[in-house]
Amino acid sequence: MSDSRPGEAGAAAAVPGADQAPDAQRLRRRRRVAAIVWAALVVVVWNVVFDAVVIQSGRDYLTRQALHQQGKGPAVTIPEVMRPAVVRGAGLASLAGAAVALLGVLGFWAAGRVRRRPRSLPRAGA
Repeated sequence: MSDSRPGEAGAAAAVPGADQAPDAQRLRRRRRVAAIVWAALVVVVWNVVFDAVVIQSGRDYLTRQALHQQGKGPAVTIPEVMRPAVVRGAGLASLAGAAVALLGVLGFWAAGRVRRRPRSLPRAGA
């Protein structure tokens, strides 16, 4: 059994990550924040692409319906236009989100391979 008490050197080793350098902890925290921001970006891109496809299909429906009312086109229903739009929108949005996610993974991989130069030590006379 150890005789270490809180506040002594032995107690610091019991805290997870206490034996790591502050720079390593800061780097890990920055990586975690960057990953969370990148994941949020993937969600935003997915939503923007999906919304764009669905909105465009809604406009297409309105145009086709106006043409029908003018006697210049066949009758059209909302499900005829919107069901395929939702499928197409989900597919395109997923491709766009996957592309952004892949860029993020490649960016993290490339950043991990970069060797950091040690910070220069302050000069004695400076």
